[in-house]
Amino acid sequence: MKNIFITFFYLIYKEILLFAKVYVSKLIDIFIIVSTNIIIFTYLMPSFGLKANYGPFIVIGLIPLLTLFDVISRVYSLVGDISENKKISFILTLPITSTLALASIPIGWAAASGIVSILVFPIAKIILYKQLILTNFSFFKFIVAFILSNIMFGFFAFWLASLIKDEKYTSWIWARVVNPLFMLGGYFYTWYSVFDKSEIAGYINLINPLIYTTEAIRASVFGQSGYLNYYVSISAIIGFILIFSIFGIRKIKKRLDCV
Repeated sequence: MKNIFITFFYLIYKEILLFAKVYVSKLIDIFIIVSTNIIIFTYLMPSFGLKANYGPFIVIGLIPLLTLFDVISRVYSLVGDISENKKISFILTLPITSTLALASIPIGWAAASGIVSILVFPIAKIILYKQLILTNFSFFKFIVAFILSNIMFGFFAFWLASLIKDEKYTSWIWARVVNPLFMLGGYFYTWYSVFDKSEIAGYINLINPLIYTTEAIRASVFGQSGYLNYYVSISAIIGFILIFSIFGIRKIKKRLDCV
């Protein structure tokens, strides 16, 4: 049992080491993305009638989104590998169950991406300073929401990869999946703002896994008022983790002819 966990850990660590090669470049990307969002939504958009605190609201919503964008970019290489080289088959020869071996991939993605996306918070605090009020900040709630959101996005990307037969079919990911999830995932608004306009639209929006990550992260930073119940959001995220992991791993196993 000990050897299984050690192997599982090193498979995750492998993904982090691969990511480390582009870490500096990712840091530059993060700083540019965070700073431009702050400039636009804190200093420009209020002149169009938005509230002055909209900038902090937006930048905190970036935290889970940046992980989503990063792990989605890994789908292409995984699809290419499954379709052609099948280097992924190597990990299935290790002294570990095929389920854990495959699960290490999305968890590794989540861990690697999380190393960068977590930096959104301190960068935002430094730039915004007093405008980012942390009176209601809960470190424990934030870390739980952050870790679970990353894991969910890792398995979500893994599940997407399992559905794509060939690299030439990957072009639909951004237009048909990522963009709708992003635009309707609570980055620009809260769930209650939708629900107040239309209860039907609010309930429909609950099928979007992204809404739970933005609501949970913001509730942990700004306090519960105005957001979906934190524990409901966390429960939903865990539910999506189970759904994406079960169906993603099952599908990949089938494609690789795992016994």
